[in-house]
Amino acid sequence: MTKVVQFPVNPPEKLGPKKVRRRRKPNPEDYGQLNMFDQLPDNTPVVSLPKAGSFFEEALQLDEDGKSEAEKYYLLAIENDQSIEDAYCNLGILKSGQGDLSKAIDYLTQCLKKNPRHFEAHYNLGNVYSDLGNLELAKVHYELSTQIEPEYPNSYYNLGLVLISLKKYKDAIQSINKFVELAPSTEHKVANELIKTLNSIAT
Repeated sequence: MTKVVQFPVNPPEKLGPKKVRRRRKPNPEDYGQLNMFDQLPDNTPVVSLPKAGSFFEEALQLDEDGKSEAEKYYLLAIENDQSIEDAYCNLGILKSGQGDLSKAIDYLTQCLKKNPRHFEAHYNLGNVYSDLGNLELAKVHYELSTQIEPEYPNSYYNLGLVLISLKKYKDAIQSINKFVELAPSTEHKVANELIKTLNSIAT
């Protein structure tokens, strides 16, 4: 007879998307280029472009404010070679929020074509595939996100929920325990209840 498992939340809700915000500036010397700006004399004037000159920064601000124009500015950022992979990722999140999961996958995949180790793209693809019920693909992307950013707790929690759905309870316990290890104590309640329930059936 099949054992019915009663979880404390029915069904457990996964944690939300991870947007790309401001990344560190790349170091030209990482790419074999001489960084001449670090060698300028102290009295050399340096002209900074205004923030409004960056389509990505404008899109990000509009996105944070919940403005629909954000999508247009992310696309302009891509057209103008500004933070292309991050713009694709955030477009994917926008489309996911609008319920257009097919387009969300397309944008997030475009991001990964630019950077196969883009953490936020893997994490958000995990969310999208989880919403679609494609648990194996969700598992793959959550696992990749934990490898790229091992200190981000939400990846482990959402991976744990996918593993529960796949009936891989021992693996789910390990993943949710990792979430508890990394997350603030204020976020432990539901995770601890899940672990308690899983421990009762994983023996």
